[in-house]
Amino acid sequence: MKNGALGVKPFAIMLIAAVVVSLGLAACGGSSDTSGGSTGGGSEGSEAASPSEEGSETASSGETGAIECVNGAVTIGIAKSKSGSATFFEVAGTNGFKVAVAKINEEGGLKGCPIKTIEGDNKSEPAVGGQVAKQLIEEGAQILVVPDDLDQGIAAAKAGSGAGILTLSLAASAPEFAPAVGPDFFSSGISTYQLGEAMANFALEKGWKTAFYANDPGLAYFTGQEKAFNETYEAGGGEIVGTDKIDSLGGQTDFSSTVSKISQANADVVIPQGVYPQVGGLVKQIRSSGIDTPIIGSTTLDTRELPKQVGPSNLKDVFYVTQVYYNGAGEDKKSDPAMEEFTEAYEKQFGHFPEQTNAPTSYQSFLAINEALQEKSVTDAATASEAISAQKNVKVPGGTLVKWEEGHAVWDPSIVGFTPTGGFELIKVLSAE
Repeated sequence: MKNGALGVKPFAIMLIAAVVVSLGLAACGGSSDTSGGSTGGGSEGSEAASPSEEGSETASSGETGAIECVNGAVTIGIAKSKSGSATFFEVAGTNGFKVAVAKINEEGGLKGCPIKTIEGDNKSEPAVGGQVAKQLIEEGAQILVVPDDLDQGIAAAKAGSGAGILTLSLAASAPEFAPAVGPDFFSSGISTYQLGEAMANFALEKGWKTAFYANDPGLAYFTGQEKAFNETYEAGGGEIVGTDKIDSLGGQTDFSSTVSKISQANADVVIPQGVYPQVGGLVKQIRSSGIDTPIIGSTTLDTRELPKQVGPSNLKDVFYVTQVYYNGAGEDKKSDPAMEEFTEAYEKQFGHFPEQTNAPTSYQSFLAINEALQEKSVTDAATASEAISAQKNVKVPGGTLVKWEEGHAVWDPSIVGFTPTGGFELIKVLSAE
């Protein structure tokens, strides 16, 4: 969640953010890695391809934190979930990262050395994630990738940072994540503040001066967006005329009480925030009740499953904010051709279109970070952190990483809407500045 921000209580299967649909993470267990690497969890990794001559000075063992060829590869540990309530968005993020690794390896690897991955399963349990991270580090992980949510990923992230290795959460959105972990950690999903601010600015631009906010307070991902929305919206002359709490994480499916409150509030715009598919159910019930008020959501609506669930006719004046526009790949002329290349590569590698926004987010995030890692000055976690922190206006497939602020990425956000037939449509790209 687009920070990815999941809580520790159980969710319904399908998206958080980014945020935000259910997906999987737990304790190390071997499984095949389709990105050309191997898995961890006690199983020995398969041999990586030989590095090019430039990167062929292979060490038999590397110092903790060193980013160099060791036994023919640079090893990245994936301490994320493959089971449990977070599976949907975590697996999507992992798969998107693996597509990026495959692309980098095809182009010569990391300074001539191929990237190998090892992984474990956090089982959507933060404490287990810390254990998995430590095991992967013991197995030789030189860089660590952790869950796309502060609550889910904090233990694993602290294990990586504490061991002195570069640690990444490629789709997490909470700007509090990096300061809570410490040095050599970066979260590269669009921030909750950016999402909330973008929703508010779009509403004000459209002339929608009163808003109803329905929110699941169980995740920092959602509460952070609400705070940013309220501050920006009210500063711009908007008024919150109604609010309600929903329990999408607990599996709520009947939103009749919330829909009734929305009807009575008679607001200009409705902001629904919850995990998918529950948030999609709320949108459908709003429209099914006859309410045609414009709706603005964020990355939890960013899935091709939404038109199937809600129905094309119910998507009129429904919009969402996201880091990267990918659902229009191959269909919308405004879509970046590089995103079509990504979705095709994803389908080839995993057999289906990217299921959720954490997939393209992780893909473009790691491609951006890779540009820093390729610098000659980068030899370990400290020098990698310096190179990453200095990045500005990095063009990657589907977007621009504008800069880094205290360990979290700043992106130009996109506003997405729908055609009358339920197709995705890029409305505009906002400036992060």
